[in-house]
Amino acid sequence: MIDEGRRTQALRGPGAGGFTPPQSLAASNPCLNCGTNIQLEYCPECGQGEIDPDPTLREMLHELAEELLHWDGKLVATYRVLLTRPGVLTKEYLAGRRVRYVSPIRVYLVCSVLYFLLVALIPQRTVVDTAGRTFTGGFIQITNATPAELRALDAEAQNGPLLQRLWFTHLARALRTPERVIGAATSAIPKAMFVLVPAFAALLGFAYRSRRRHFPQHLAFALHVHAMLFLSLIAMLAARFMTMPLVSAAYQLAVQLAFSVYLVRATRAVYGSSTGETVARLTLASALYFVAFILAVAVLFVFSVMTA
Repeated sequence: MIDEGRRTQALRGPGAGGFTPPQSLAASNPCLNCGTNIQLEYCPECGQGEIDPDPTLREMLHELAEELLHWDGKLVATYRVLLTRPGVLTKEYLAGRRVRYVSPIRVYLVCSVLYFLLVALIPQRTVVDTAGRTFTGGFIQITNATPAELRALDAEAQNGPLLQRLWFTHLARALRTPERVIGAATSAIPKAMFVLVPAFAALLGFAYRSRRRHFPQHLAFALHVHAMLFLSLIAMLAARFMTMPLVSAAYQLAVQLAFSVYLVRATRAVYGSSTGETVARLTLASALYFVAFILAVAVLFVFSVMTA
């Protein structure tokens, strides 16, 4: 047994990889994972760092930040390239230069989680229309139905084919408790967006089928593009604090135009097409993607109504 303050570790042989010869396994500083002697900061056998088995709270928080955000310089370098050099991050990834940057899937997840977290935290503006109905800003809206409208839905639920009766029964129930439907649909949006990423990659593969690239290459670009999309949506959240509707609309339009320019430049950099060709191919892919997005929202709404 080895006792170093708080560390107590039974001596073991070489690690599973077998890279370290037995004669080098001194008992001075064994790795807590495989027992190999650690001469520097990391185990030469399994790669685990020299750690204390009884961590402090600060060490646990540092480990959490490192695991989730990879705070070793990669995150800052990755997002600097993503923001300032459209398409270069994807080109670096496809060229095999991956150690210096965060992986595309992690870039996407960090941006999406940050966006939906901020959406939940930043208060939304409430607007009252001429009929006295209140609308709270959000992706999916269900207005409060009047008693007459609910009676009409109940009547429809008693007549017609089975599917029609089922739909109007659930719709009337949903309109009586719109908060449940909005909550269910809103919570499902991140999952739908995650499914739409490979859909966009497939559409890019279709639009650029003459390039004969494999699907994972399109997927890497789609992940980076959607990460930038979420960053643009985060920037648009600032409009919630703007009291003048005209200023808010102009600001959101400017962010949308900036993202459109970014998308064209990034696509040109990755696929090597001219500006005209890029715009034409992106228009085709974006139109099909918009249809897929609307269908996804419709499916989410129907599912939320039927399960309310």
